Amino acid sequence: MVEFVVFCLPALVYVLVQSRGEHRTLRSALDKLGASWGSASAYRLAALLLLPLLLTGWLAIVLIPEEALAAPGVTVTRVTSVGVAVSMVLRAVGEEVFFRGLLGGVFVRRLGFAVGNLVQSTLFVLPHSALLLIDVRLWPIIPVQFAAGWMLGWLREKTGTFVPGAVVHVVANLAAGLIAG
Repeated sequence: MVEFVVFCLPALVYVLVQSRGEHRTLRSALDKLGASWGSASAYRLAALLLLPLLLTGWLAIVLIPEEALAAPGVTVTRVTSVGVAVSMVLRAVGEEVFFRGLLGGVFVRRLGFAVGNLVQSTLFVLPHSALLLIDVRLWPIIPVQFAAGWMLGWLREKTGTFVPGAVVHVVANLAAGLIAG
């Protein structure tokens, strides 16, 4: 829950600032953030991304030695209760709001898609890279997180919204948590 609030708070501030002033509305600020439901085709496109996301996640787990996954400080989130599942959902949605909604939206508008999406994907990796301080053998997580961030940024660009990406992010995380459990 804390992660959800931490990820969403900057986006909330952004929306409040963007909606103030002459000729600005709450709806236009939410649109800039990518906070809209999206079309049915956006969800079909998101569903197509699910397989590569699951495959890259599986590959990362296969490449990490079992003893590295069992090291102190390494947590493989397993879906063991409704509370854990809700926590995984909130974390994924919060990451989409912050990385694809706020950062991706701002960087793509200012730098163009190629550079902007590369920047948000790289920033998405940073919190995940802290795992390397625990055990360098966790390195496969880094390219997987980068690829996932890039694909979800591409989806946000194609659909104009982060919501379908949040749905596929949630499904991928829950699937990984169920497989790990």
